[in-house]
Amino acid sequence: MSTLSVDTIQGKTTAGTVQIPSGSVIQVVHTSSTLQRSTTASSDTDTGITLDITPKFATSKLYFLFSARTYVDQGGREYILKIKDGSNPVGGGATLFDGGDRMAEACTFQAFHTPNTTSTKTYKITHAVSGGTGYINVQSATDFPMHFTIMEIAQ
Repeated sequence: MSTLSVDTIQGKTTAGTVQIPSGSVIQVVHTSSTLQRSTTASSDTDTGITLDITPKFATSKLYFLFSARTYVDQGGREYILKIKDGSNPVGGGATLFDGGDRMAEACTFQAFHTPNTTSTKTYKITHAVSGGTGYINVQSATDFPMHFTIMEIAQ
């Protein structure tokens, strides 16, 4: 049996020429918070939740995961969360109450995006509500935290 130990892998001419197998996770960035965020806006409003990533390869796909406990304080309302690249939606999810009473529930969604760049990108979470007030992390700091993760996947 042999062991290969290295501190750095670098391409023969430049670092960007190393061939990474398709499907490999190149890097992961993550943030989490128990800070409560809310909105009464019916159009997309920044939550203050952002993540920066600098893709290693322009051909990579970014895989996004978002999860949080959400709440709408009026029945029959929709609370919409989106991942955005600037003003462009990348993916999202919604909590919809069909005429029932107010309620909190977990909201989890995922998305893929190909940024076609090796420049730093900032992705943000926005939210909007069809009436009343929509919340992320509604109860307290003891509630389970919001998580936002981006993985760069080699193509």
